[in-house]
Amino acid sequence: MNIEVIKPSDIELQKYIECFYILTHSKEEGRTTYFTFPSIFSIVSISSNTNIIRTNRFIKTTESSILNFDSNLDVTFTKPLLIQYDGDVKEITTYFKPLGLSAFLNKSLNYYCDSDKTKFFPFLDYANAMNSILKIESSDKIIEQLENYWSSKLKKDTTFKLEKPIKAIIENPNKSISSIANDSNLSHKTLISHFNKNICKTPSEFRKIVRFRKTLQNKEKNNLTQLSYLSNYFDQAHMIKDFNKLTGYKPKDFFKKLYSIDEKINWIFT
Repeated sequence: MNIEVIKPSDIELQKYIECFYILTHSKEEGRTTYFTFPSIFSIVSISSNTNIIRTNRFIKTTESSILNFDSNLDVTFTKPLLIQYDGDVKEITTYFKPLGLSAFLNKSLNYYCDSDKTKFFPFLDYANAMNSILKIESSDKIIEQLENYWSSKLKKDTTFKLEKPIKAIIENPNKSISSIANDSNLSHKTLISHFNKNICKTPSEFRKIVRFRKTLQNKEKNNLTQLSYLSNYFDQAHMIKDFNKLTGYKPKDFFKKLYSIDEKINWIFT
């Protein structure tokens, strides 16, 4: 399986998109299976000529002889997700920053995460445009066309009431949610409502994932005690408890098995 991680070149898009990656899997590799873990990003994946089975615990993608196009949005999961590929598969994924995807959409993010909506087709021209991009061979051309498309959908002068609270949580996850709401001139209840609507997670869930993702940035050359404090856990026991919930592993075992690319892609192969 080959993976290319590419940062957006457009300065305006860099405000909203963390990265793109292009995944290619061949049938000669047999079946590839790994776990991915909760993220603060909104993740949009597209593929064609595939059969995809999705539950809240796994996503299994298999090569299909039927001509089709598939697009999915993953933003709500807060536990490990099993990912599996079988056969010749090409998948293009875009990692949108928190609130980033909302800068392009005509409805709030939770509208697209409704359990009745199993596919992500946000615009009338989306399927045709993305299917055409999947047929491009050159990675540079793929990214160029992706950037052109998303630039054409970017809403002007987009502001969100959650910009300040999200920044506060990322900078200091130990600050209480009530204090963050108060500093943002929002009630606790209103803050939770905005998070559910625009992040598809509660503030507490988001904060837990922020701490977890900080450990992935700080994992090199730090023991678990140092890592827990660098990542804003109250102590090592707090980190172990959250790791068990978010990954199913204790931190020591998790880091032994972890496969990382560019700090954004963090998988454990099985």
